[in-house]
Amino acid sequence: MLFRISILLSVYFLLTAIPLVAQTSYQINNYTPRELQSGNQNWDITSDGHHRIFVANNYGLLVLENANTRLYESPSQTILRSVAWINGRVYTGSFEEFGYWEPDENSNLVYTSLVPLLEDPSMRNDEIWRIIHHNGTIYFHSFGSIYAYDGASVNRVEKPGSVMFLHKVGDQVYTQQIGGPLLELINDTFVPIEKSEFLSSEEVKAIVQLPDGSRLIGTSMGLHIWSSGEFSIWNVQNYDQLIASQINSMVIIGEQLVVGTILTGIYVYDLSGNLIKNINTQHSLQNNTILSIYPDSEGNIWVGMDKGIDYIDLSSALISYRDPNLGLGSVYTAVLFQNELYVGTNQGIYWYERDSNGSFVNQTLISASQGQVWFIQEIDGQLYAGLNDGTYLIRNKELERVSIVDGGYTMKPWPASSTPAYLQSTYNNLVVYQQQENVWRQSYNLENFFMPARYLEIDHLGNIWLGHSVKGIYQLKPDRELRSISQVIKVDSSMGVDANTNQLFKLDNRIMIPHNDELMQFDPLNNNFIPYTDLDSYFTISGEISAITQAGPHRYWVVKKQEILLFEIHFDSIELLYRLLPDMFGFGLIEGYENIIRLDENLHLIGLDDGFAILDLEIMSQDRSDSTSLFLSQIDVVNDRGSVSRLDLTQNEHSLPWHENSVTFSWTTDQMVGNRTFFQYKLDGIDEIWSSWTSPSSVSYLRLPPGDYKFYLRSIAPDGQLTEMVPFNFVIRKPWYITPGAFFVYFVLVVSFLLMIRIYISRRRWRKISKDLEVSHEKMLIEKELNEKEIIKLTNDKLQAEVEHKSAQLATNTMAILRKNELLQSIKTELLKQKSEMGDRLPKKYANQLLSLIDKGLQDEREWEVFEQLYDQAHGDFFKRLKDDYPQLTPSDLRLCAYLRMNLASKEIAPLLSISVRGVEERRYRLRKRLNLSADTNLTEMIMTY
Repeated sequence: MLFRISILLSVYFLLTAIPLVAQTSYQINNYTPRELQSGNQNWDITSDGHHRIFVANNYGLLVLENANTRLYESPSQTILRSVAWINGRVYTGSFEEFGYWEPDENSNLVYTSLVPLLEDPSMRNDEIWRIIHHNGTIYFHSFGSIYAYDGASVNRVEKPGSVMFLHKVGDQVYTQQIGGPLLELINDTFVPIEKSEFLSSEEVKAIVQLPDGSRLIGTSMGLHIWSSGEFSIWNVQNYDQLIASQINSMVIIGEQLVVGTILTGIYVYDLSGNLIKNINTQHSLQNNTILSIYPDSEGNIWVGMDKGIDYIDLSSALISYRDPNLGLGSVYTAVLFQNELYVGTNQGIYWYERDSNGSFVNQTLISASQGQVWFIQEIDGQLYAGLNDGTYLIRNKELERVSIVDGGYTMKPWPASSTPAYLQSTYNNLVVYQQQENVWRQSYNLENFFMPARYLEIDHLGNIWLGHSVKGIYQLKPDRELRSISQVIKVDSSMGVDANTNQLFKLDNRIMIPHNDELMQFDPLNNNFIPYTDLDSYFTISGEISAITQAGPHRYWVVKKQEILLFEIHFDSIELLYRLLPDMFGFGLIEGYENIIRLDENLHLIGLDDGFAILDLEIMSQDRSDSTSLFLSQIDVVNDRGSVSRLDLTQNEHSLPWHENSVTFSWTTDQMVGNRTFFQYKLDGIDEIWSSWTSPSSVSYLRLPPGDYKFYLRSIAPDGQLTEMVPFNFVIRKPWYITPGAFFVYFVLVVSFLLMIRIYISRRRWRKISKDLEVSHEKMLIEKELNEKEIIKLTNDKLQAEVEHKSAQLATNTMAILRKNELLQSIKTELLKQKSEMGDRLPKKYANQLLSLIDKGLQDEREWEVFEQLYDQAHGDFFKRLKDDYPQLTPSDLRLCAYLRMNLASKEIAPLLSISVRGVEERRYRLRKRLNLSADTNLTEMIMTY
């Protein structure tokens, strides 16, 4: 059993020690068919030598210009197989078609076919695969024919049977007769090359010229050097693999040979035949079938593949080591030690050899290092590493434990002790290291503090600063002997930062804490944190700083989420040396554990979540060229109805009506096509800060309110240089209804309206008051009328009472007169009777006196006056009205009328008038005449109603 275990352990350690080929990768930018809206296959590539790339694509002519792309459909609706830029024209070839493209007045490419210039326009199924410019003539090559265009006419070139591809090498043009030797085109005649007959069993795929003038020929069977008329095999590294991969194209770039294959991507060799790199789909290449390779003026290559287009920066200052198949994992730390690279990842510790080209090769896992690695550090010529289960010395590629405390995060030299020491933060304690037999080993743990801390810094006063991943920042004050912690201070809002802040860094010997969008520095005089704003002007985006690492004397890497900056900081000056955008290179740092490690003066390692990248500052400084220019190419304006208009950029002032308030800005740059270009923009009045870095070359602002605007645009080059800002001013005018004139009208209208309202309210109030007055008046009138009626009623009642009283008096008076007269009449009758009976016995004198008195009593006018007065009072001037209306009436008539009105019968009236009833009737008769009454008119009713 023990034997089996020992065998298994031996096999395990043997496998972990097997070196793996380090998979380095150049910077590759992918252009997918979906992104380009093109076909998959890209058969040929060329350039105008400036900033445009032309690609023969399945769908047509693809034009790449900085951040813009455009596809022109194939004129014959067939696949474009070849493209060439010659004397300001783009020549293309396809099935039974070839010609050229030229820009029109709007810079749109327009196609002109050359096929009509043929004497026999029938091309007999010819498909143009190569276009060559040689000695003023343009040759269009197909396997069946070769056509020559001299600028005026097109002619067929005679050839000895079918031939392979044309190859322009220096001033010569070569091809191969199918199944035959190599041929050279001389004065439109193909001449066989001596001693090339051996190629009859091979297919010549590519021919390039080496720096010494010799030719390198790539065929289906191998590589051949042709020099001084002799041919020899060039046996390069990985020769068999290269040949099996099927060579399809070759180019020479500087001191490198780039070979494109059908099966395994691209091989990069130095000119001694050493393999530098095999670039394939494991290194971000979209496809392993290489159809075309084109070198640009910067020494980099465009690659047309069976699916997509890639731009490979062979001279990039940044080389990535990322291969998921090698299990490297996320890189947290690294160190260059004795010309070997040691890398700490979440999978363990790997080491790399450094070859003659400076590349790191042969990735090897150090035995027993599997697991999380927090730091690798060179101390006094020895390597130390903090792992998940402790801290180790790396010696002879083996681990030797120097601390048993789990989780060695970092080690810092202790400056304040007479005895040299190192202080380490771990998962549990603060560990003190001291030298024992020239090895730094765990000596003891600091007392009075037990807490995991990832971040550890020591300031110039001997204070220990710790960052706990959850609880925040602590300031510890140790005793003089560095044996225990005498004071623990929890950093909180009383010191100027939030309690949940947990990151801390050291910058220019100052303790720094990132807090929201600010960087806070510790002020030892006031024992608090104050804003450190010296770097703010260099940042192009907002957001918290996630890492600050030392990059050499006075140099610091400062990492934000979307940008990485290298500063040189002195007491009285700050200089920004470089700026990197992770998105520009397509890599991602480990979130929360961002780290950039200085390997040597020029090389810096960037820890990635899937490997690492090496940045060469020397190459980066050499790559710095003239500042890239940025231009606004067009500005489109959309009105509220959706109509689009384009602004004239030659004008200095742009004033837009209010309804044209949706603006789209488009731009371009003179930066070399291929490298991803990133832009920032800001619209003053809308945007408070710059946008994030973005690759699209346009932005739209919709429904902008009226106002004055200033649009700013800037870009960043691959070397980190910012372009100068491009400003654009424009105004969106206010609608007519909010202009000053309109406001004046509104003011007048409002004032008028207010006046009208005032007048209306006044009138309404007046009407109300008038109505109230009217109602009050009517009420008063009604009350008055009621009062008057009441008064009248009272008066009438009074008058009625008076009338009734007068009538009663009149009746009483009348009855009194009636009784008196009746009595007097009775007395008179009796007296006359006695006189008659007594005769002379009754003295005549006394009798006559008595009768005279009686007659006076009966004819007493005073009684009538009283009667008349009472009667008028009771009957409203009855006598007066009768006298006025009937002046012919006598007093006796008036009396009769009064008695008739009192509704007295004739027998009752007779005594009052001292006449007989017949006398009353006679008077009634006379009265009717005097009143002119008709026979049917009742006298009594007439008198009573009068």
